Amino acid sequence: MKILLVVLSLACLAQPRFAQKKLEETAGAERALAERFLKETRTGLGGPWNLMLRSPVMSEHLLEIYNYYRWKSTIPKPLMELAILVTAREWSAQFEWFAHYPIALKEGVSASLLAELRVGKRPSKMSAEEAIVYDFATEICRKHFVSEATFRRAKGLFGEKDVVDLTSLIGTYISIGALLNVGEVPGATGQGPDWLPPLR
Repeated sequence: MKILLVVLSLACLAQPRFAQKKLEETAGAERALAERFLKETRTGLGGPWNLMLRSPVMSEHLLEIYNYYRWKSTIPKPLMELAILVTAREWSAQFEWFAHYPIALKEGVSASLLAELRVGKRPSKMSAEEAIVYDFATEICRKHFVSEATFRRAKGLFGEKDVVDLTSLIGTYISIGALLNVGEVPGATGQGPDWLPPLR
């Protein structure tokens, strides 16, 4: 009996929390959203988008925010990617890190900075702008607040509009990170720089 329970427990563990949906398995609002994901996202129906198919109305709005940051926000792309990766590290969101790590490198964020961030360290070599983004994102994730000093530095660099955008960007990727973690969505396997080691 105990052996059977162990086997059943292992079988349950092997099952994903949210089965991967295929386009042909969707209909109605799900189908329309799946087609948008395939056209407008980098990972198609993978990652958080698979989970989000279960709630098409909510997900349409989250996709609009995602597209705003991808195409319309005036926050410089390297700083945007850094904010996303700080959030991914703080939430240990494997897929989020895996998806955005190569984008950050392409946008000019240094590999050495990301190597320190990956293991939970405050990067030792950052530009003034990177340091503000790191501090702002870290404080929101850890304290759910930003200090007056950090706020003033961010406002001085970005102005009011982009401080609001930066705050919402971090909040958006907290939401996505939460979806990924609840869904136990994996990222890279192994020990490479696109994989997040656990923090102690």
